[in-house]
Amino acid sequence: MLIMGLSSNLLILIELSHADQVIKIKIPRTSNEMSIYKLFMDPSGRHIIITSIQGENWYLFRSWKKPRQLKGFKMVIESVAWNKFALLSSSHSTSTREILIGARNGTIFEAVLDAEEDFFKSQERYLQSVFLLPERHPITGLKFDYFPPSDPKRAFVLVTTSTRIYQFSGPIDKKSEDIGRVFTLLFASYRDIAPSIRNPHSYYFCRVDLAFF
Repeated sequence: MLIMGLSSNLLILIELSHADQVIKIKIPRTSNEMSIYKLFMDPSGRHIIITSIQGENWYLFRSWKKPRQLKGFKMVIESVAWNKFALLSSSHSTSTREILIGARNGTIFEAVLDAEEDFFKSQERYLQSVFLLPERHPITGLKFDYFPPSDPKRAFVLVTTSTRIYQFSGPIDKKSEDIGRVFTLLFASYRDIAPSIRNPHSYYFCRVDLAFF
């Protein structure tokens, strides 16, 4: 799937297998109220996060006809690390499972979104800050994976800014019955120091403006 965001706050979705079927979805904001900054689509093509220059964020599930505002997500999102293993292992799940979000102010958030219709719950099932980079620069790239791949109780997180690359690794709380709160344990061991190296080209790591599936 190809997704584009226009200056008029109109989203254009095109199924590459049916290129003649163009889906247009309007975000209910004028261009004076909000300007689309970036779009993030998960590897399964089901979940889309739209962030704006004003720090207002929206969420669109593949089968929806209109996006829903993420009222608790008051930030400019620079990068998203999707839970690739969980998203690709199930074609029916409405949940993103645990994801990491990199904000413009250098904060890393853990979040869970769920498109399931529930009158008593919003799509924002969980959002919590788990780490703040000491330089507080925009997080231009963010990725996580199990490390080693055979051990789902440990993870490796790679973070980039315009000048540095950070790496975090350690145990994660996969036994928690709560939604989210998986990465708190990993980042807790790095409160005093965040290991990094300088890289003037790190700005380009994981930056994707268009996603093809």
